[in-house]
Amino acid sequence: MTTSEAKAAYRSASTSFVITRADGTVLDLGVGAYWHRNPLRRLWWRLWGQPRFKRRAAAANRDAARAASRE
Repeated sequence: MTTSEAKAAYRSASTSFVITRADGTVLDLGVGAYWHRNPLRRLWWRLWGQPRFKRRAAAANRDAARAASRE
């Protein structure tokens, strides 16, 4: 069995998403991916943060589709 002796230097990581449209408007979708060393914080993200991001991304996609269908 292999064991790791080195400790991870990072406690958390996250990715934020920002959309800049052709007309210059900026839409901040917020944090879309999150990882934390603590399993309780990862659980919190899966239960609370990730569903909120999915709703924001779906709303942005709906708005873009509506704008594209008008043109």
